[in-house]
Amino acid sequence: MGSTGTQPLGGTDGAVWDGAGYKNRFFYFIAQMDVNGCVCRIGDVSMSKRDDLTRELDVYIRRHLHRDSMSFGSIFDVLGGASMAGTPNMGGAKWALDFLLKKMELSFGEKLMELIEEKGRTPADVYNKAGVTRSTFSKIKAGNDYNPTKETALALAIALHLDLDETADLIKRAGYSLSHSSESDLIVEFFIGRGVYNIDEINYQLDFRGHKTLTNWRKSKDE
Repeated sequence: MGSTGTQPLGGTDGAVWDGAGYKNRFFYFIAQMDVNGCVCRIGDVSMSKRDDLTRELDVYIRRHLHRDSMSFGSIFDVLGGASMAGTPNMGGAKWALDFLLKKMELSFGEKLMELIEEKGRTPADVYNKAGVTRSTFSKIKAGNDYNPTKETALALAIALHLDLDETADLIKRAGYSLSHSSESDLIVEFFIGRGVYNIDEINYQLDFRGHKTLTNWRKSKDE
């Protein structure tokens, strides 16, 4: 590599320059490094900014990740008070009430459409930002007991710029929640909590750590 000019990096071989060497696991991108000023960019995220986010994310995961942290009490709550090991079964009425309340709640698709209207967005804008296909979005919108995958539900929440409470409320309607026993959930939580709604950057961090990306990885900008 010469001492002046810029060095284009990329193609489809997954090579990423991180300031000290190459890293794999990143595909279909265009990166450039100014060999004099050491300014690297991938898509719309500068390498220095990405490094800062990565370090912050590492600290966040170390502080909040709790593997196998579900206690007996939380298991009891999840099962709705079901009889366990001689424990009296007092959850029947609670289960019936929860079932009726759930039926009265908006479905995932209904709540999603309500949020799109509240946020002043269009359906096409949201599903395109999320990387969700039109056909999948149509199934969600139509309802008929169709629920998306957790990754798709989170991608739509991010595309709508929902905060953590709004995200939790939306994805629970599809039967999901964010858990501190899941590193991938913590990654998503980290970005939402900081108001960083760049799907590609979240997908990069998920893929870099060996997790499934939220949707098909493509370059986009959502600031």
